[in-house]
Amino acid sequence: MANARKIDPITFEVVRHRLWSINQEGSQTVIHVSGSPVVHATDYNFGIYTREGEMAVIGIYLLVPIYTGAMAIRESISRWSVIEPGDVFIINDPYLAAEHQNDVQFCAPFFYKGELVAWTGCMAHQVDLGGSDPGSWCPTATDVYQEGLRIPPGKIVSAGKVNQELWDIIIANSRMPFTVSNDFTAFLAAHRVAQERLTELCDKYGADTVTQVMQQSIEDSERKFRSLLMELPDGEFYHESYLDRPAADNSTEVLAIRCKMTKSQDRLVFDFNGSSPQVTGYGNATRAGTVGAVATLMLCVFGSSISWNHGLMRPVEVIADDRLCVTATLPAPVSGGAAGANWVAMNAAAGCLSKMLSFHETYAQYAFGPGDGSWQLAQFGGLNQYGEPYAAMYLDSLLWGGPAFAFRDGVDSGGAMVILGGGTQDVEQQEVMQPLMYLWRREVPNSGGAGRHRGGNGIEFALTPIDTDEVIGTLATHGVALPNRTGIFGGYPGSCARYEVARVPNLFEKLAQGKVIHRLADLSESYRVLPSVTSNYRFYPGDIVNTVLQNGGGYGDPLDRPVDRVVRDVLTGAVTSDWAARVYGVIVAGGAADAAATERQRQEIRRQRLAAMIPPKVRPNPGSVNIKPGPDARSWGDSLIVEWKANGIDLFCLHCKTFLGTTRADWKDVVGIIRSAGNQFGPLVVADNPVWMEQYICPHCAASLWVDVITSDFAGLSDFSLQTSEVSQVLS
Repeated sequence: MANARKIDPITFEVVRHRLWSINQEGSQTVIHVSGSPVVHATDYNFGIYTREGEMAVIGIYLLVPIYTGAMAIRESISRWSVIEPGDVFIINDPYLAAEHQNDVQFCAPFFYKGELVAWTGCMAHQVDLGGSDPGSWCPTATDVYQEGLRIPPGKIVSAGKVNQELWDIIIANSRMPFTVSNDFTAFLAAHRVAQERLTELCDKYGADTVTQVMQQSIEDSERKFRSLLMELPDGEFYHESYLDRPAADNSTEVLAIRCKMTKSQDRLVFDFNGSSPQVTGYGNATRAGTVGAVATLMLCVFGSSISWNHGLMRPVEVIADDRLCVTATLPAPVSGGAAGANWVAMNAAAGCLSKMLSFHETYAQYAFGPGDGSWQLAQFGGLNQYGEPYAAMYLDSLLWGGPAFAFRDGVDSGGAMVILGGGTQDVEQQEVMQPLMYLWRREVPNSGGAGRHRGGNGIEFALTPIDTDEVIGTLATHGVALPNRTGIFGGYPGSCARYEVARVPNLFEKLAQGKVIHRLADLSESYRVLPSVTSNYRFYPGDIVNTVLQNGGGYGDPLDRPVDRVVRDVLTGAVTSDWAARVYGVIVAGGAADAAATERQRQEIRRQRLAAMIPPKVRPNPGSVNIKPGPDARSWGDSLIVEWKANGIDLFCLHCKTFLGTTRADWKDVVGIIRSAGNQFGPLVVADNPVWMEQYICPHCAASLWVDVITSDFAGLSDFSLQTSEVSQVLS
């Protein structure tokens, strides 16, 4: 196609936008036909692919399966020698092309006048496909055979005729056969609508023009992305993230997901070797899920300025050996880790990207801490208020706070990066369909990470059984013993997750009498925190379960946050006055800041940092204190000024401009370190054994430069290692 004719700009834009419109119509058809509350909460997507299976047009909903959809199409092409008009392929096998078994994909070839022109693909999370737990997230499974039905690539429709036997087998394995069957019908309707519109488009402009517009759009994105990469420094960038899970002895086991990103001219390679091996329980991701997560990151980071399609993945390679927690193989369980190790891998990759982007004045605004830390699964089943079997996944957990950027705060209850166009579920719809009543769904103060720009606050939501004898709950997450939503450039991590339960005898009678429950922790006699992975937990009338979300990390030192912004946060309830004083150093009284007290408090916090600091490993010579940055020096985020010399790199604090020292190794060798528990960084931040936090500060002005989560097997890699021979040229 590289030598194909160039489409004139007007035709190109008309056809390109028509393809977007067709894709949106396919997406809306899925929602209109499906009755699933999961689909209505946008845990689905629709896309148009080239005849070879590359992403041409991508919907704005759940993004990871949009890339695994490309993998599914290629898998179908490789397995089937005969592909005909009217065929529709089905797959949900996570070892081939899915995050987990719930994500069923339908891929349909589009023919025009007998010629294969493109593919359409759609998926949605299915409410139940069997397995040990209602809802088919099975976080305590020890192998894949205890999880939901696994479907290899096959034709669910062959030449226009439904494969009723395969359809019936799948439906027969679901606790929610009507909902799943209706979703499958919605998929077929979406394919039919989209392909009718594609036929109309080909009738008007010709199939060659349509295919060329798709290819030209992908090539244009690839060219622009490669050009962008050429503006960034070559080198290696490192980031380490963690997934905490309960061990057999009730202690905390931590899986390390290590990423080394190599940027060389116009290519990016993400290497996850060195990550922890696959495990026999919660947390594993398959290769498909991990590569899909990296693809999601590329689309979200660079798709704001470049048309997001497969062109953003052509310069990208993902490397990882088999049998790691990010590349689990049979028979490792993967249903519970669909938002597990692959999301943490996305966090690690995001850390690498942010460290690279922050060396460039323009692209530094793209940098952010991890967008999505963990998914707080709240899945329930049993018999509903109508005496019918049910399984329900509550997507309120999407309402977490977003990460902060160099130029703005994170969005409160901003939702998931992996579902850019996402929302959440309607309370009334859920209460009509499920035997659970909401007691609250509310934002939590102080839950976003502190910083010059703070992370967004997120929600907690409480449910109690109603009109049923019992509810079976499956609850699973990570980010309980440590924060996955870390900040960058001195910003603090966001809050950790947890599940809380309490029992209130005669709950509804007390509510009817006007007795209000404000916090479960106030119910001291029955209150407790559940393990992070809990399967088949029985909730009875009077029981309350509260799900508390992880939230976005901050950007920059909290002491640099403008005082008026902190006052506004206190007045709106986003930050409490005691936390404003403790972390931001702002004393708020009578609705305004006390300027003198605020100045004293901020100086006291800096004094406390210096008193707690472990001195730098490497100190400059006494005669070098007057060294100033040269003309070729460049800033790195909110933290450092970096200048490359023949003997290493000279480092200066960006805050006070003081020379910190010269190193050939880790920049953290020339700054001070404060080791502390998680609650030093937020009232809802946890660092349970074997986890702790390290804050790196300027030994002169005490500015917070970076905060790391550390475990006993922390690799201790430097954040960046640039190719010094090219630095002056690349960064000029």
